[in-house]
Amino acid sequence: MQQRFLFFIVFIVFSLHAQAEIGVIAGARAGLNISSLRKFEPITDYKKRVTLGSDLSGVLRLDFNKYISLQTEIEFAQKGQGWKKNIDSAKYSGKLVMNYVQFPILVVGRFGNDKVKGVVQLGPYISYWTGGYTQNSVSIDKQSKNASTYKYIFNSNDKRVDAGLVVGAGTDIKVGKGWIELALRYNAGFVSSNKKSTLVPKMYHSNVSISFGYLYTIKSLD
Repeated sequence: MQQRFLFFIVFIVFSLHAQAEIGVIAGARAGLNISSLRKFEPITDYKKRVTLGSDLSGVLRLDFNKYISLQTEIEFAQKGQGWKKNIDSAKYSGKLVMNYVQFPILVVGRFGNDKVKGVVQLGPYISYWTGGYTQNSVSIDKQSKNASTYKYIFNSNDKRVDAGLVVGAGTDIKVGKGWIELALRYNAGFVSSNKKSTLVPKMYHSNVSISFGYLYTIKSLD
């Protein structure tokens, strides 16, 4: 995985030197993460459920031509896993929210006209688990709810560096000197968030993000 990532970086650097004219676009996006952990096994009588979190990032995009771009980001992403159980009129639920700083490097393909473009994105990411929290709650008859939240404390079984693949698609709409972007992405983690033990299997991040952003044209190709 590390060798492939290094090859990808070298390819990017070579491409930058090979281009005489490069367009520069910068901006930000905000959205929602719908997350789970692959191979997560809830405790007895509980069922798995997704958890929701924030997805915020600053964006820099380099346009090599009208069709191909390279996009890098610094991203704050909340990932994790939820669980739930129903007993008569009582509903028990919990979740683990994991805060990551993430750095994707994406090859972007664009097609369409000068006003509206379709966008596809593909590339690796590397991220670091900075913290998080667990939350458990119980509600009865959907009327009362008691919740407790605790800061997550890291232990020797945690693996805080993740790397994986991003696949995305969306639409860019021309507004002023920039573009409004609506995007849908899937992030697949390739590095487990924990060490394997006799009690807990290795678990891997899996999350879908829906985001809205604005990208401002600093330097145009024209």
